[in-house]
Formats: sequence, structure tokens, C-alpha cells
Amino acid sequence: MKNHKSILIICQFVIVIFSFGFTQTIWTKDPTNPVLKRDTVIANLPNDLIAISDCWVVKEGTSYKMWYTCGGLNYPADTLLRSRLCYATSNDGIIWSKYAGNPVLDVSYSGEWDSLGVETATVIIDSAAPANQKYKMWYAGQYFNSFRYDIGYAYSADGFNWSKHPNPVLQVGISSAWDNGFLEGPSVIKDGNLYKMWYCGYDAVADGNGTDGNANIGYATSTDGINWTKYAGNPIITTVANTWESINVQDPHVIKQDNQYYMWYGGGSSDSSYNQEVGFALSSDGISWTKSPANPVLTRGNIGDWDSNLSSFPSVLLDNGQYKMWYTGRDEEPTNSSLDYFWEIGYATGPTIGLSEKEILDEKKIKLYPNPATNALNIKFGQNMDGATIYILNHSGKVNNQFTCDKMEMNIPLANLENGIYFVQIVYETNIYTEKFVLQQ
Repeated sequence: MKNHKSILIICQFVIVIFSFGFTQTIWTKDPTNPVLKRDTVIANLPNDLIAISDCWVVKEGTSYKMWYTCGGLNYPADTLLRSRLCYATSNDGIIWSKYAGNPVLDVSYSGEWDSLGVETATVIIDSAAPANQKYKMWYAGQYFNSFRYDIGYAYSADGFNWSKHPNPVLQVGISSAWDNGFLEGPSVIKDGNLYKMWYCGYDAVADGNGTDGNANIGYATSTDGINWTKYAGNPIITTVANTWESINVQDPHVIKQDNQYYMWYGGGSSDSSYNQEVGFALSSDGISWTKSPANPVLTRGNIGDWDSNLSSFPSVLLDNGQYKMWYTGRDEEPTNSSLDYFWEIGYATGPTIGLSEKEILDEKKIKLYPNPATNALNIKFGQNMDGATIYILNHSGKVNNQFTCDKMEMNIPLANLENGIYFVQIVYETNIYTEKFVLQQ
């Protein structure tokens, strides 16, 4: 199984709302969680005895379809833990039926590049493809007795009978690269005639290049889904020291909506105990991302909850005016054996933009001046927003300063900042407003 696993709409001098940004970060976990559980009856020879994780959900018609990583020792008679890809369907996204023929994508048993495990799949339904390639999958394959993963490709007519491409289609980088250790957790969309992939890469070589020992997110493109070109500026989403995501950012899920890209991703601050949660980021081009100052947007459960150790690796749909997320949860770090813990799948929902937010936007109840600013910035509110949080972010989305609104006009000191382009984000109840300003001291 796994070893490791920028919200900003830039509109100059105009207040904008994250219509698909902050509001969707108010996630509500389903009370029936986990919604997909392991089979713990050893006599059943289950392929998911130890883990169900890393799911990918699509909706086709009225049916929800999920591909997920299953981990077990009993199917077939294994001498070591292997991960495989399994399949389930649902009418409501909560009650799931596992496919009787699981796993739907197995490892190769003759020493090929994916002989130890296959996992972390992304699936798209390509209506323009030949019928036998309607479903397209990219997945992480693990080498036998190695922690290395590369990205493979498979296709299917029905979603459960898959044909593998014989070789990996995206491989780890050279020893000095940020992704020299392993690749996994791909997220693929087809944008026009171009396939776009966001994926996790791990740097296993300690050579002082800034990504040593960390998992980050990169980007690649392809015209056929098989031959990929990595973006020269990778990685595009990185860890941030001394934060909740200081060690790993990984397993992204990207949606393109209204010419904006929305990403949910896993982040963690511990290399050994996971403790991962879900972050959110926004981009206008899929390359330059700004992370939400509200991150993490989906957090771990309380002590004793099924997801107290980890709530991460999200799969998100915008479905009937609501965001729906399926995520991996884990209860605790293992102690004496691999059966002292579990991975299973949970479900959460989040709202999208409402009429009241559009009304606030249209009335433009916030004013910033002067712009350009010198040593301070004034923010004048047209309504009472006491308790709102005010963030000053740099161009990459890093929070430089944070304040709490307690009056109708705030004076924000900027003396500690260097000249450049910054953004004010104001988070009030379920709304978020962003305005660009220039600092010229």
C-alpha cells in the first residue's frame, strides 16, 4: 500500500467571490460513514481485508461508479500484501454494492512493472473514443519488492473488464528530479482534444534541492493519453514548511468548471503517521494554483472516530448543485501488525454558491484604498462584518498577515512586506471576497 501519500480568482481592482471556492469548503460528513467497508471475514478470502482506499467516483446517468484500491493477503493466495483495483456501484452515493468479480484490475504476476500493486486510479468516460475504450483509466503500478510506482494506462468498454497498456505511460524522473522516487495518485481530465494530468511525485534522493523527502504535485499533458509531456515548471503544488502540509501534498482531484480549475488534494505533516487532511486550490490555467486560506477544508475526525488518523485522498463530483466527496479514512497508526488499523471510504457533501452571495457581490459592500498602497491599507465595509477574518496573501497564496475585523473600517499595516502584488481575502460566514492591490513603499 502507500508509503507517502492556490484559491484565487485574480480580478484587478474588483471584488470577486469564490463562487466555487470557499462555500464548498463547508463539508458535512455523512453520519453513516464509512459508506464502503472492508470484508473482514477471512473465510471469504477477501481482497479488501486490510484496506479500501483511494477511490475515484464518476456518475453516469443515475448511477455512481467507484473504482478503489483494495488491499489484502487472500486473493489469490499471496505471500505478501498486494494492492489491486476494485469496483462498486451505487444509486445514491451512500449505499454501495461491490462488484462480484473484483478485483477488476489485478497485478501482473510475471515480474512486470506493476507486479506488486496497482492502485490510485483516475477514470474518465470518453464518449469520443471507440466503444471498447469508452472508459479510460490511469493508475499507479508498483514494482515487485520496490517502493517505486509509475503511472499506467488501461481501457474498458464497461468499466470492469479492463485491458492494460503494456508499459507505464509516465515514469519517475532522473535522480536529481523532484519526482525520482515514485509517481501515484493521478487525476486526468480531457479538455478539448488534450488530456491533462495532475499527479503526485516523491523525491527520495537527499541532494538539497528543496523537495527532498517530500511528496508534491506535478502536471503533464498528452494528445492521446499514452505519450505524456511533463510540465517544465514542476512541481506546481508544493509542501509548505511548518504547516499542516509540510511533508506531503498528493493525490489531487481536479475539476474544470466555468473555465476555472478546482483541485482537492491530500496534505500531511507527518511522514510516518499520515495525519492527512484535504486541502483546496483554484487555478485559471491548471498550472498556477492558489491554495485556500481556509485549508484544510476536510479535517480528521475526533479521537475514537473511524477517520481520526486520516481523512484524505478525495474524489469530488459537482452533482445536482451540490459538491459530493468520497474520501479515505483511517482510525489509527498500526502498532503490532497490519491488522491493527483499517482504511475505508467515507462520504461528505458541501454547498455551492447561493443567491445571497451574489447579492452581496453585486452590492459591492467592501472598498479598499489607497491602491497602490504604501505602509498601510484601509478596508471600509458597507455592512457589519465583525468577526470576519482578513488575510493578506502574496502572489502564490501564502498568508503573510491575518487580522480579525472588529470595526466598519480597518487599517491594515503592511510595513513588514516587500513591494509587489498582494491580495486581500475576507472570509465572512460562508462568503469569501478577494481583491488585488499593489504595495509600493
